[in-house]
Amino acid sequence: MKKLFLFTLLILLVAFLPFLLLRGNLWFSSDFLYQEIPFILETKRMLATGAPWWSWNTYLGADFIGSYAFYTLTSPFVWINCLFPSTWVAYSTALTLVLKFLCLGWVTLVYLRKMGVSRENSWFGALLFSFSSFSIGSLYYYHFYEPIIAFVLMLIAVERFLRGQRWGATCLAITTFVVVFINFYFAIGSLIAIFIYVIFRAFAIKVEFNWRTAVRGMAAVIVGVLMSAFLLLPVFNQMLLSTRAEAQSAVSPVAMLNLLERFRTLFMPKMIEGVTPFVNPGSGPFSNEACIAIFGLSLTCVYIARRRDWLASLAGVLLIFYLTPLNGVFTLFTNPLYTRWAYALTLVVVLCTVRVLDDGRTVKKPMLYYSIVATLIVIAFIAKVMVEIGGIFIGVRTMLQISLFFAGLIVLLLWSCGKMSVRWLRVATMVAMVVQVWLYLLNIGFDQSYKNLISNVENGGATVNSRVDFRQACGYWANNAGLLRNHASVLGYHSVISAPMHDFYSIATRDFWSTNKLRANINQDEFDALLSVKNIYYVDSALNVTKRGFKHFIPMGFAYDSYITRGEFNKLMGDTTRNLPLLMLAHMVVEDDDAPFMSKWLAHGTVNDSLNLDSLALARKHFVATHFKGTSTGYTALVDLPSSQVLFFSVPFSKGFTATIDGCPVSIHKANLSMQALAIPAGKHSITVEYMPPGLKQGCGLSLLGLLLLVLIMWSDKKTSRTALISCP
Repeated sequence: MKKLFLFTLLILLVAFLPFLLLRGNLWFSSDFLYQEIPFILETKRMLATGAPWWSWNTYLGADFIGSYAFYTLTSPFVWINCLFPSTWVAYSTALTLVLKFLCLGWVTLVYLRKMGVSRENSWFGALLFSFSSFSIGSLYYYHFYEPIIAFVLMLIAVERFLRGQRWGATCLAITTFVVVFINFYFAIGSLIAIFIYVIFRAFAIKVEFNWRTAVRGMAAVIVGVLMSAFLLLPVFNQMLLSTRAEAQSAVSPVAMLNLLERFRTLFMPKMIEGVTPFVNPGSGPFSNEACIAIFGLSLTCVYIARRRDWLASLAGVLLIFYLTPLNGVFTLFTNPLYTRWAYALTLVVVLCTVRVLDDGRTVKKPMLYYSIVATLIVIAFIAKVMVEIGGIFIGVRTMLQISLFFAGLIVLLLWSCGKMSVRWLRVATMVAMVVQVWLYLLNIGFDQSYKNLISNVENGGATVNSRVDFRQACGYWANNAGLLRNHASVLGYHSVISAPMHDFYSIATRDFWSTNKLRANINQDEFDALLSVKNIYYVDSALNVTKRGFKHFIPMGFAYDSYITRGEFNKLMGDTTRNLPLLMLAHMVVEDDDAPFMSKWLAHGTVNDSLNLDSLALARKHFVATHFKGTSTGYTALVDLPSSQVLFFSVPFSKGFTATIDGCPVSIHKANLSMQALAIPAGKHSITVEYMPPGLKQGCGLSLLGLLLLVLIMWSDKKTSRTALISCP
């Protein structure tokens, strides 16, 4: 363990130090800055409220649990970041990244030792897995490490259970809970991979497996999933509406896009997620790779060729899944191109590799065959790409990438021929790990403008408990700048967005160009007026940020005097000259079923072309809510109305909201496609709208049931488990 931790820290120091000196921190580009850092800051603020139900900074407001369970909410490493002041995030994320590498190495070492690997090769195998292409590529996605660690933990529990060791079923239930809780999306791939693992492992010598074992194991897994119901049910309610959870065929043939590229990813290290440096944008395979430094697939092929045991069969089957449309089976019906379960294949590759190293037999001939095949595949791929781009070779970094591959082949051949000792093979591998990190960080680059944005914009308070009656907008492209400033914003970048919000943006702007990056690109003033934007931020060429007030600002909670139905509105969508946000400022759009009720409060509007933003903004300001305050559990407002009015609140409509006026329950009506409206009688009134994530209470009840069942499993384990250890074949 000491050796593993020492070399892990040494590799990280040498790999990160040049970038620390150059950049001043370990922040990377793209998603790491645009999502991970803002999401960590928002999670810190939300957890500080004690009731993190509703995030005002996410899009136009969103269910916090449903939106952040995939990213930050369930990560112990994010919780560590939350202990530090927000201004320390550049340093705390660096600390937790190091902790993630150490934790991943530790659990992998425990697993490899449990599988009978020698001490010397166990720490080396753990290092191979910690610095595999998948692990290095996960620097780009801060939240990808936790599922890998949880997966290895569950494999350790599976081994304990199959060998009939003490507390086996209890450990299996608890680690299942950890896998599901840590990341519900990755849990799909992890549980499928573990199911396949158990099928092959069941036929191993000295592993107890019969129908009773299968039933007990399935029961333990179900109990583990049940214990996580307090998270799963709220997430499930959100994901049912999510535009990123569109059902796609799990065996879609598009998963076979660029089969040659998929082969290459088994031999060469990862560069960037999605589009590789070899493939033009649009044709990337989105293949999170399973390559380990220098060795690649070499000793795995040797193991499969020489052995006829469960591990060889498992490795072969997982490779088939990886290289065919069956890859899509592991996804949550989102995108069959993703191979985010590649950590499972990588661990199997590592186990095969260190077992061959333990075997000590000569691999000279098979290594020569492997080198020839791997070289032909890589050369064929390079030739294919050169033809596609017109014979012009791309980039120095691409040359370095290819050079690293061939250098690894030379090292393997020297070792297999007895010209290099195992010690120097390990040294060469660790050097390759450092170079892989360097190449990866060079390819993902660094967004200096975003770093300056973080430094220059004004900061909000520590908690989300004083949201006032307006939002902010940006006159420049800045993903999730509102999350950074702790300001409600009309710009967002997030992978989970509810279907009603998708409808609002796409219909209201006619330019919804991405399902997870939101901002109106046409009719911006009308759009911002409807959404109560008060300030707009601008950035100059020197990256200095300034703000100006928006002259058409209407405080949140403004009244209408007329309405049109959703059916009438939908008929106007085909007219591309129609200004839809302006139309929604003129007449509140109500659902067809709500029209009879609204007709008692509002006049039926007439659609015309004489609408004017200045006059409409002035008219909407006539009756507005006062003292609007948004919190992490909803919002409150005061009104003083001379006559009965229908007030529109640009807060996303959700079944989780309930409203009261002066303590009396009232209905919340769906308005302007996916927002809220309240019918309020004349006079002074206090409005309270509270949010409770749908499914949370029911989920807590199921989780309590799961805990009770866990107690039964523990009692059964104490009664029936044996103390004798069963050695691994």
